[in-house]
Amino acid sequence: MYAVLLDVNSKQRFIFESPRLRESIGASHQITRLGCWVAHALSKTPDTDDRCEPDNHQWVSRSSGRVIVTVDDEAAARNVIRDVTLRALGEAPGMDVSGVYVKTGSEYFGADDLRALNEAAAEYALRRPPADGRFARMPFLAGAGDSALPAAPPLNQDDEPDEDKKEPYSLPSRHKRLTAYTARSELLDDLAPTGKDEKLARDPTRLERMLQPDNEADPQGGLSKVAIVHIDGNGVGAIMRDLAAAMRRVPHEDFTQAVKCTPGDADALRKFTLAVNENLDRAVRQACRLAWRDVADWAEKDAVTAGREYKAIPVVPVLLGGDDVTVITSGDYALPFAAAYLRHYEQATAADPLLRHLGDHPDGQAGPMTAAAGVAVVRFKFPFHLAYDLAERLVDEAKEVGKACSPSVSTLTYHVLLDTTVLDPEELLAAYERLSNRPFVLGSGAAAPSQGLAGHAAWPSVCERVRLFTGAISRNDDDRQDGFPRTRAARIRTMMSDAAQAELAGNTAERDRLLEQAENEWRDAEACFPDAKRLGGKQTMFDLMELTDLLPASYLDEPLGTASPPPSEPQRPSAADSSTGEEGQA
Repeated sequence: MYAVLLDVNSKQRFIFESPRLRESIGASHQITRLGCWVAHALSKTPDTDDRCEPDNHQWVSRSSGRVIVTVDDEAAARNVIRDVTLRALGEAPGMDVSGVYVKTGSEYFGADDLRALNEAAAEYALRRPPADGRFARMPFLAGAGDSALPAAPPLNQDDEPDEDKKEPYSLPSRHKRLTAYTARSELLDDLAPTGKDEKLARDPTRLERMLQPDNEADPQGGLSKVAIVHIDGNGVGAIMRDLAAAMRRVPHEDFTQAVKCTPGDADALRKFTLAVNENLDRAVRQACRLAWRDVADWAEKDAVTAGREYKAIPVVPVLLGGDDVTVITSGDYALPFAAAYLRHYEQATAADPLLRHLGDHPDGQAGPMTAAAGVAVVRFKFPFHLAYDLAERLVDEAKEVGKACSPSVSTLTYHVLLDTTVLDPEELLAAYERLSNRPFVLGSGAAAPSQGLAGHAAWPSVCERVRLFTGAISRNDDDRQDGFPRTRAARIRTMMSDAAQAELAGNTAERDRLLEQAENEWRDAEACFPDAKRLGGKQTMFDLMELTDLLPASYLDEPLGTASPPPSEPQRPSAADSSTGEEGQA
């Protein structure tokens, strides 16, 4: 028996090499189709059902952009790799798919076989030339409009938009754009299939135009700020690198229930890998769906409070693969979405009989798996790929904090980028490192220095401080205040920022002078604002002033920032929120 590994190389580059949102969504969908292509190659059935699956005994691992299967002989292994790579060349040009195979030690796939397969893949990756080197461009070909690739003629398919036929797109871009609508529709149908979710903004073309209009005069582009939310799970890579150790952490009873065999079964590793893939994918999609519904509930409450007609908040799922999630939404609801997703993800994994044993909890205790979220808030015309790079760097920063303690905790952080003076993520984050408590810890417990969380506030506490800062709550509700004086808060923030810059420049005298001024301002604030001491000190002004504009009142009104249950009779969005027939053709 032979084991075959098919992998999409440079996934992030393939998805985000284009500045257009539609092409990024289409590329993400093309990567998810790798499993379908393998299924058709194994079964040799006509391409009539994108979700068809061969005999389950052939599958070892099935995740986004990476598939492992077993076949009977070497010829079958070569045929599968040939069929899948040819399929990728025809349906997803530009996607770099490679395959390797090894002979297994027995009729059952084991840990040694997985190690040999990974080693073969690593060795092949070092030997094969890069895709750019293998597919050199002819110098006399006309260039595409959005990339350095040559322009390609229209695909002449019925569902190709007319405006795409007029533009000089490259061949990869044309295929990505063609599959984008189908990709988003499938994600929307999968994430919001029930009647309870009727108030979610479902039309993918309208969502894209709200977030990234095709032209500057498009009236749909009415959002002043949008946000890219990127979320990545903690510890999932470590699980996949040592599946045998992960299997030993699951109690016998739970293992048998989830995997449908005993740990000692000869085929246990393969079945365990498939179960982890399936359960993790279900937990991620459930968390995304529930967080999306929470956003709709909060938006409806804000509309009722403001006395205006409810309109659906755009939420565009760009990537749902493995434990990775990338979503674009309104800047006003991005942090609530991220926090809600993290809570639902923890709840889903804690309730799963398999996943609850795969976290890094000490002494073999069961508990939730955790994740890190990064939110990049930008103006709605900001290039998507640059905002994604920032969100990805924010996730790395949040992961460092979350994984610094045992067990790891879920964390979230954000950055508001409203100008393009500095675009390097490292420079952006270093600019306010001394002025912020970010990343925030999702849990409500106090950040203990012994856990490596000193200086990182708990998210529910941050939400409570924002409510105090805005005057939404007060120590004495009969004498409610208007909130912390904004002018004074701005002065304190400026002094703290200038002091940090003076320290970086080595001017300790100027730093001490500015810090003393900030302290005097804070003491005056405590005298006129009784709740000032509960805000956490003058060093919180930087975060509180930004969060005041990023957290809607409906979210802050929920205890500890938790989500509300869906209403029994959801309100449909207004007619102005519905897409027109012309939009549906775009």
